[in-house]
Amino acid sequence: MNVPARRLTLDRAAGRLAPVGAVLGVLAGIVGVAVGPSIRNVVGNKLDTTTLGFATIALSAIAVAATFAWGRPGGSIGGRRLGTILALALPGAVCFTTIGQLWYPSGVLLLGASILIAATTTRTELAGAIDEPRWLRGLIVVLGCYYVFLGGDSHGSARVAGVLGAAVICAAVLAARHSARLARTLLVVGALPFAVLTWWSVVTPLAALLILAIGLPALHPNRPGAPRAEAATDKRPALPDAQPVH
Repeated sequence: MNVPARRLTLDRAAGRLAPVGAVLGVLAGIVGVAVGPSIRNVVGNKLDTTTLGFATIALSAIAVAATFAWGRPGGSIGGRRLGTILALALPGAVCFTTIGQLWYPSGVLLLGASILIAATTTRTELAGAIDEPRWLRGLIVVLGCYYVFLGGDSHGSARVAGVLGAAVICAAVLAARHSARLARTLLVVGALPFAVLTWWSVVTPLAALLILAIGLPALHPNRPGAPRAEAATDKRPALPDAQPVH
């Protein structure tokens, strides 16, 4: 089987797995909201099953949107593949911590679909997506928003750090238009406290690592596509045209 045929086959398989996983994820979140307190042993013994159920629904909705985009013309081409991989893999991994055993079918399907897409995504497509500042900054915002949902699974200062961290990370992206140094400082301040307070978790330190690994280069002033200062205007008077020598 040649590469294009293999890619087409795996893309079709991913296109079948992802919608099922995303819809099952929404249903799992609804179950968590409706009857979570009565099935705590199934939902991971979470205390606030309502908040985490709504978080699961929201994250699953991102996966649902990704599956619709994947099925549209051009949705599986170029840098969009990276966006789809992340939109499926991040909810697929994070929701194992929000809804417990109810997430197992959805998580396996979403992660499986993201792996199939990644298996046939070329380095050129990945590089093209990563080199686009808007994509990178969008990914930072998405990862930062996950802090809100991850914070919902925490208590006390960790919960506050998750919500505030998300706000500071989004502020860092906005600040990049005015000051790259301020933007990178805000990114670090927003990402690290929550990861430190929840160091025992696998997901939050990984999310912080991704935010910093993607965000610090993306907010660098010399990043391709980043705003650049206009070149100084040469105000010296123009020299007269040279006269022909007779």
